[in-house]
Formats: sequence, structure tokens, C-alpha cells
Amino acid sequence: MIDPVANTILDIAGIINFIALLWMLRAVIKNRNYLRGFSIVGSFLTFISIVGFEIAYYLVGNTLAFILGWATVTFWFLAFVYGLKQKLSPKPKPAPETA
Repeated sequence: MIDPVANTILDIAGIINFIALLWMLRAVIKNRNYLRGFSIVGSFLTFISIVGFEIAYYLVGNTLAFILGWATVTFWFLAFVYGLKQKLSPKPKPAPETA
């Protein structure tokens, strides 16, 4: 059984993580180009690590952090997919210069 103090700390961390996500979503909604500078590999690794946290939250029975964490998992998955889409999309050819 998990220590009640550790479970409280996980709850607090889950709430802080969710609040941070709301700020990130606000930035993305205000400026859709915000995600352009994100690393594809970094976004993927962050997504995978947060899935690992979600598995751990489930295993220790921390319902609050488990529920709040799925929003963050979704955000980082979408950031990864968006970055990958941008990387794989064909680049527009520059217009020929006229004199």
C-alpha cells in the first residue's frame, strides 16, 4: 500500500501538472504557431514518459492524478503528431524571382 503522504504529494503534483497544461493550451489557442518550435523527439519522449506516469498512478491507485494526467497525455500526443506532420509535409517551393 502506498504511503498516504506520497499519495498526497502525487495528488498535488497532478493538480500542478493540470494547471500547467491549461496555460500551455491557452498559449496554443492564442497562437497556433506555438507548437512549431517543439522538438518532435522531445514531444514523443514526453508523451511516452507521461504514459509511464499514468501507468504508475493506476498501479498505486491514485485516481485524481490518473484522471488529470490523461489531458496532458493527449496534449503531448497531439504536439508530437503536429510536429511530425509539419516535418513530413512537403515544403512549398519559393517563387522565382523576377527582375
